[in-house]
Amino acid sequence: MSIVYERISVIVSLSLIGLTLYSALPFTQQVTAIMLFNSPLGIDSPQRWVMGLLLVAMVVAGTDTVIRTHPQLPSTRLNYVATFCMLPGLLVILATQVLAFAPNSQIWAGGLVSLGLLMWVTIFSQFQQVALKSNVQQAQWSRIWQQLLGYSLMLILSIVIYHARSRAALSATGMSIITLMTTVTLLRQESAHISKTWLFAGIIALNLGQLMWVLNYWRITSLHAGLILFLMFYILLGLAQQQLLGKFSQRLLWEFGIMAAITLLVIFRL
Repeated sequence: MSIVYERISVIVSLSLIGLTLYSALPFTQQVTAIMLFNSPLGIDSPQRWVMGLLLVAMVVAGTDTVIRTHPQLPSTRLNYVATFCMLPGLLVILATQVLAFAPNSQIWAGGLVSLGLLMWVTIFSQFQQVALKSNVQQAQWSRIWQQLLGYSLMLILSIVIYHARSRAALSATGMSIITLMTTVTLLRQESAHISKTWLFAGIIALNLGQLMWVLNYWRITSLHAGLILFLMFYILLGLAQQQLLGKFSQRLLWEFGIMAAITLLVIFRL
């Protein structure tokens, strides 16, 4: 187990160093324009985007090496192991978007340290998720942490992406990627049925991307948009889970439909 602790600590340390450089380096303020559907699309500071993507890739790849050390890993296929690596990557994405808004260096440093602790616990909890059946007690707390963090990241990142007010091509694509990363984690099945997880996750991701595209043309607050996106995600994820468990029914559709209607009324009254 000591090698697992060491690897997680190395991943967290490198990610914190990378995020520090990400915040401190003076990236060139330039706009790179590309043509998309015969319309110019501007990307601010492409070097910053590239570095952010490299940080996410580094953390995901590092988590992959930790998961593969588990002696009870049922399958080493990439499409299965990858489902354990997404939450740490999402934490890095969140950090690149919110740390820059810290009002002073003390709060920024506190946020960085908090991120490191969250990432350490998250990677270790994903490691514990590999052996769900052999150690029920450990698996229970790790699953609770996974659900809590996954839903929380989905809500926060939905608000952050909409608040950025980017072009629909960027915001919708970003929303789809975030949704895919979250969904494959929360919908994870046994290795023999992992292809179904990716199928349902892809469908949910496309739906959330389309919804973000529509919301970009709707003048509402970032909080309202984030809550609507989260509600759609919660409903689709719940329906997909029931389908994978073989419990999908017409009554279930009514239950989710009524809940969605009531929740939408509450959201628009905020």
